[in-house]
Amino acid sequence: MTDGVVKIHGREYKTVALRVAEFKEQHPEWSIVTELVSADDETVVMKALVLDDCQRVRGTGYAEEKRSASKINKTSAMENAETSAIGRSLAACGFAGTEFASADEVANAIAQQNIDEQVNAQMERLLAHNNAVRENWDTVSYMKSAFLEKDALAFAEAWLEIESDQVKEALYLAPSKGGVFTTEERAYLRSDEVNLARKEIVNG
Repeated sequence: MTDGVVKIHGREYKTVALRVAEFKEQHPEWSIVTELVSADDETVVMKALVLDDCQRVRGTGYAEEKRSASKINKTSAMENAETSAIGRSLAACGFAGTEFASADEVANAIAQQNIDEQVNAQMERLLAHNNAVRENWDTVSYMKSAFLEKDALAFAEAWLEIESDQVKEALYLAPSKGGVFTTEERAYLRSDEVNLARKEIVNG
């Protein structure tokens, strides 16, 4: 960032703070008024108006924030929405630089996009895991019984019956992420005892 200008993906965006500073310098007699449009447990919508010295509207900006979008938004969704609304109202008055959106707004959008991508990836892994469990439940159940009996040979043999590496990877999902195998069962699968049993089966 250089003097309130942030380069994001090759484009330069002004921060809202810089836009406000430039606005105050050029129009010290003008003002910015914000208004809460709506707020509930999920969403906050703010409106910002730029008024000249005769109280005429020179620029308008709206912004919406989801309370669940980030940790900051859980407590400060209204403040973030207000900042974005101010930035957009100033952009409407010509204080945007080369991009209408502010650096703050773009950074928030990118952060949310990253969160959404992570959530989607986790959901895809969980869906693949659930499908793998459903299609291989007899094997999973047999492995759990073998684990309780500490029968490494039976445990390894059942695992080897699953020919697809992709299915094995899906089944190996951690229990903290919704996986069917416990932490102890996953550790047993990686144990020297089971590895030796697996080699014994493969080598005949």
